[in-house]
Amino acid sequence: MTICDDPSAILGVGPEASLAEVKRAYRRLAMQWHPDRNPSAAAEAEFRRVHAAYELFLDPQRLAAWRQAQASAAAGDGGPGERRASAGKPSAKQAAGDDLTQALTLTLEEAALGCRKSIELVHGVGCPGCRGSGRVQHRNSVACRRCSGCGRIASRGGATTVCDGCAGRGFLRETDCSQCAGSGWLQQPRTLSVTVPPGLLAGERLRLAGQAPAPPGSASGKGGDLYLEIRLAAHPLFVLHGRDLHCQVPVSVFRLLCGGRIEVPSLAGTTTLELSADPQHLLEYRLPGQGFPGKGRRAAGDLVLQLQRIQPQRIGPEDIELLERLDERLAGDRERRAPELAVWEVAMRARRHRART
Repeated sequence: MTICDDPSAILGVGPEASLAEVKRAYRRLAMQWHPDRNPSAAAEAEFRRVHAAYELFLDPQRLAAWRQAQASAAAGDGGPGERRASAGKPSAKQAAGDDLTQALTLTLEEAALGCRKSIELVHGVGCPGCRGSGRVQHRNSVACRRCSGCGRIASRGGATTVCDGCAGRGFLRETDCSQCAGSGWLQQPRTLSVTVPPGLLAGERLRLAGQAPAPPGSASGKGGDLYLEIRLAAHPLFVLHGRDLHCQVPVSVFRLLCGGRIEVPSLAGTTTLELSADPQHLLEYRLPGQGFPGKGRRAAGDLVLQLQRIQPQRIGPEDIELLERLDERLAGDRERRAPELAVWEVAMRARRHRART
């Protein structure tokens, strides 16, 4: 016990409670929090606190020394009365429970255009079987499971000690509720429908006030704020850089030569891209404002299309005939239409001439 642990508050009795009242309170709490009866993670620590408070009440000298130490520690904080009042009055944040952050994975389209998502949560509700008390009253006494009804527990060396589960009586008029294992609370699933606004990027958070699950045992039954941290799933077509969308578009080498319109993907579906008939045109096109949408003062990104030349893997006899005819047409005006080939042919003719002479 420290000066911060109030034995009266732990046992739920007044400072001037009689020894009989203290014993009754201790027996009730010992049965509730004993680790053999309560499987919760906090049961062992709470049972030690209850037992320490009970032992302090049983020793008048230690109890007086504790109260003197408490009064000395509180002397600089407006006195013990004010200190107890402030300690017993939880803040609004404590009353509402802790905040919770949970990941929310969206597709690129869902994040860009906005969507509605269903979130699965688990929160604590009062157990209906025991009305939140954790205890069930019996019409007839039942044997204590810890001591099998004898009231004492065998210890090392053959000695026995009074059973903490029943305080030596061997029988109980109330036991832990089987539905909630004595906690007074049940974990219940809850589905929350969330509206996700458009334009959220990975790492941004969506705040849902008061939607975090309420902690078990919360006096107010209210949870803190739920924060949904946005994560973006990998996309089969687009890669996001800032708010620019990059996409690689395979295009036939013949279409690149001919120019014209091609269909390209966009976040909303598809759009068209006009290719020039210039064989030397760029292989990267930027469509302003057609990338990831803006949010607030942040402008929308661009759609960046990177064209990939795709050549046919196989060419049939008819294809070869068409290509040869096209090459013959090109040969008649290579100086204008293909100057690199014209220069190359001049160099080859000069080399043949030198070889003959």
